[in-house]
Amino acid sequence: MNVTLQMGPEFNTTVSELGAMGKALIDACSKGLERGGQITVGSIARDYLSGQSLSRRTGMLAKHIGSWLHEPLHLIVGVPDNSPVDKYKWLLGDESKTITPKRARALTIPIGEALTAAGVPKYQSVRDAAAQLGVKLFRPKGSNVLGYARGKKGKFRPLFVLVKSVFIQGSSALSDGVLDNLDVISGEIENEIEGKI
Repeated sequence: MNVTLQMGPEFNTTVSELGAMGKALIDACSKGLERGGQITVGSIARDYLSGQSLSRRTGMLAKHIGSWLHEPLHLIVGVPDNSPVDKYKWLLGDESKTITPKRARALTIPIGEALTAAGVPKYQSVRDAAAQLGVKLFRPKGSNVLGYARGKKGKFRPLFVLVKSVFIQGSSALSDGVLDNLDVISGEIENEIEGKI
């Protein structure tokens, strides 16, 4: 999604008429845009990456959102390419995906003891859980849950639920955060222009 801030119909004419001062005006606008982008990134991380649409667990998305000037007067707010969160940065947009298993019959979704208090999976896989716990995981008849029990009379402890697919809707956090901070960005541009003038 592209968001465009228009500087007004007379901006290019004004820049041309100002000559050398016109470059200072563009520099001030770019600096204000850059500062507004930094404030917007902070707002997105603080206000849009926690709550109902997107629940913060590790903080990795928030850590890798950034803003940078692509060229004068052209700001980008997002996650740079080749970041550690490339696989799931799409969650910041409005894209939706249905995830299905690639080689297995079902997806294994960690639940209960397989999650930390923050909701982060403790184990890389079912095999990893079995190895770390030193038990064999099994599925009780008629259920779609994998877990374990210690001893013959031990209580069954569920670790994974088996599902055929999962539908995930993106949060629109980036676009919402940028649109809600347009006044802040405009204000930073105005402050920089006033400082130069």
